[in-house]
Amino acid sequence: MGSQRVFDATVSREGRWWMVEVPELDGITQARRLDEIEQVAREYVALTADLPLSQVQVRFSAIDAAGHDLLDAKALVEDLRAQAKKLESLVADFSRELASALTSADVPVRDVSNVLGVSHQRVSQLVQEAEEVSSQLADVVREVIADYRHDLLIRGKDGRLHRIVEVVPSEQGKT
Repeated sequence: MGSQRVFDATVSREGRWWMVEVPELDGITQARRLDEIEQVAREYVALTADLPLSQVQVRFSAIDAAGHDLLDAKALVEDLRAQAKKLESLVADFSRELASALTSADVPVRDVSNVLGVSHQRVSQLVQEAEEVSSQLADVVREVIADYRHDLLIRGKDGRLHRIVEVVPSEQGKT
């Protein structure tokens, strides 16, 4: 089987069609829907360049619609979703910790709910979740301490920690 050839292509919206241009072949093909452009482009290249479809790869450098590069827009949307997910996780962690700390300090649950903007039932759930997370974390810490208590940690001048794993001599007579 031969190696794949990569062809660059650009896409633009014209009326009801996505126009796929492959400059190396000085040609254009079209697709109705965006999810069809890769297959249509590969088939066009294979036919025009007389290559097996399995050896054709198409790389899109731009997909333009109404003056917007949809590749950039898609990357931005994915980036923003990832950032939102991180922020949601941060808010959840902070809410759990704050609910736990405030109720431990005898702040009434209804006041904590007012601060967090959630129901008093949700405050109780958050406190319970914080206790479960704390318990799970304590179990993990105990395991790590048990597994690595004989390892040597050395802090370098740069502040980084270096772990020297415990060296256990083999028992005599065993290989």
